[in-house]
Amino acid sequence: MPTPTKKPSTKSRPKAPRTLKTIKVNLTSQIVEAFDSNNRVFRFECVSGDRDHPTDRGIFRVRWKAESHRSRAYDVQMDYALFFTNDGKALHQYHGVAPLALIRAARGNISEWFGSHGCVRLAEADAKALFAWASIGTTVQVS
Repeated sequence: MPTPTKKPSTKSRPKAPRTLKTIKVNLTSQIVEAFDSNNRVFRFECVSGDRDHPTDRGIFRVRWKAESHRSRAYDVQMDYALFFTNDGKALHQYHGVAPLALIRAARGNISEWFGSHGCVRLAEADAKALFAWASIGTTVQVS
């Protein structure tokens, strides 16, 4: 009689853990809010993509994090980055020359001159705090 053999495992890679944390990006008001369950933890001003490079709308998850990252596509620094799309869009630190508040004030809080290439840019302290708080798998809602 043949010896029984174990069937190979059909389990796929483990999925990112579910979390009650949610990051909400409001493109109209240029505000990022972070929630743990229903409790707001952070509220930050941001600058998102411009008309030619809009930030993707939808529900995503933080796919990976990088404390220090340089975009090869645009040759820009993206510190405290929380990547939420397949094509490299992230919430990250703003490194522009002009203050973020000035950029936001241009053109009714949404900068058509200094918008990102689809990322959501934050002041350094805000990006650092959000980076420390969020984990892989955190929900990101962009609307």
